[in-house]
Amino acid sequence: MLTTRWLTALTATAALTALALPAQAADLRLSATSSLGLSCGVVGARAGLQESRFGGFFEGAYCTSNVQGESGRGAFGAGLTFDVFDAGLISGYVLAGGGVQGGSSVLFAGVGARAGLDLVPVEGFVEAGVQRVNTILQPIYGPRLTVGVTYRVNVGDLSQYASPVTETGSAVPASAGVPVQCSLTPQEDAAAASAATVAAAREALSAAASSYAAGFSDFAYDVNVGGVSINGNSATVSGSVTVSLTSRASGQRTAETYPGTVTLVREGCGWRPTGYSRG
Repeated sequence: MLTTRWLTALTATAALTALALPAQAADLRLSATSSLGLSCGVVGARAGLQESRFGGFFEGAYCTSNVQGESGRGAFGAGLTFDVFDAGLISGYVLAGGGVQGGSSVLFAGVGARAGLDLVPVEGFVEAGVQRVNTILQPIYGPRLTVGVTYRVNVGDLSQYASPVTETGSAVPASAGVPVQCSLTPQEDAAAASAATVAAAREALSAAASSYAAGFSDFAYDVNVGGVSINGNSATVSGSVTVSLTSRASGQRTAETYPGTVTLVREGCGWRPTGYSRG
């Protein structure tokens, strides 16, 4: 909640400040990015616009899983930047944004610096910060590092493209969904709850593995389902997760087993995990 409030405040402050500044030439920025293996995005691309001190961007990246035998996944996001100082060839800025990583949403914030040369439309940048991967079971916090090279293209003054906003009508609320009638045996119902739990656990563990890539490598995990208890439209699934990993600092490999319980609610013919408690 605190991260969300800070992100909202930063976005609003940057937007209000940009509105108070005189119009200046805008740059289209096309970038190639990487995390150098220290966080999720191994290689990616970014496209954005910058006018005066305010900018925004969209990005996509291939995200390493850092899990033995598990392939990587795509990560996509968008962010806002606000320049806080300009020292000629070097400028500094703050940034915040969000996106998706696999099946989880992501919030991030940090600081960055750009460096370039006069009359050369190419510059390098580095960004460092934190991210929160919101998995179904629990949020995963980790570092976020991005380095990149940007090619700038001047596109003029963006204010010339502004046009009045016309209200076309109010939105029509979507109709309420009709409950799906399912025909499942108790064994099939329990199997569906178990499968939803395993999928959620794998998503959370994959997010943790990629988020902590700077400190650990060669993640491996095993999800074991113990018992399933169903009471009407709610269920609990108990089990354990065994995680093994190698410390980059010491080279030592360790393995630990963590018991826990996942709560679920019925959703259509299946189940949706809503929480996790350890022990």
